[in-house]
Amino acid sequence: MTTQNQAATAAREDDKKNRKKVIAILLCLLLAIILVIGAVFAFFSDVFAGSQGATAGTLSLDGSAKFYINGSATEATPAELACINPGDVIKAVISVENTGSKSAWVQGSFSLNSPGLTGTQLGSAFTVYEGTNTSNPALAMSQGANSVSFTDSGKAILDGTYETESATGAIGGTVTTMVYTIVFDSSANNDFQGAAISVGYVVKALQYRNNPTPNWIDAVALIQS
Repeated sequence: MTTQNQAATAAREDDKKNRKKVIAILLCLLLAIILVIGAVFAFFSDVFAGSQGATAGTLSLDGSAKFYINGSATEATPAELACINPGDVIKAVISVENTGSKSAWVQGSFSLNSPGLTGTQLGSAFTVYEGTNTSNPALAMSQGANSVSFTDSGKAILDGTYETESATGAIGGTVTTMVYTIVFDSSANNDFQGAAISVGYVVKALQYRNNPTPNWIDAVALIQS
């Protein structure tokens, strides 16, 4: 009886040990599964990447100018421009094109230079108007030692090849014609006789977008003759 009891007890102990082993194995397997799943979830990831190019806009002017004396429909020759007289009225027609991508404020100006005359003399003898109506206010004038310059308001807006504008002053295209009238006063005296006077014109451009009020002090002259 004792031997049978001992055998039964031993069998129960072995059974307990086997169950513990099975449970331990199952726990290890479960832990391994959890670790694997945890590792998989820990390394889940995603990424989205791309690129977009950006290029700064450009301002680039191109153009030319023609001069007409006293209402003539024929362009004045260099010889005719070298023989102007007090009382002459010269129309300057400047063709301007914005070949850059950006819209721009544009400003036209003229300068008269003579080594034999002072700026005061030149300023008293010449007046420049925007357009052909000389009853309108004259362009702003500033004098140098031997020169005088006339500048328009610079409030015209010329479209770029990409940017277009509709604000007040917008010309409505990339090309425009700027017309000015230069009046050689009939009261000019003999100080002007034989004087060598050079007439230069400049058209400047400043970006329009993000620049609601143009400041021309540092503007670069892109067309000059």
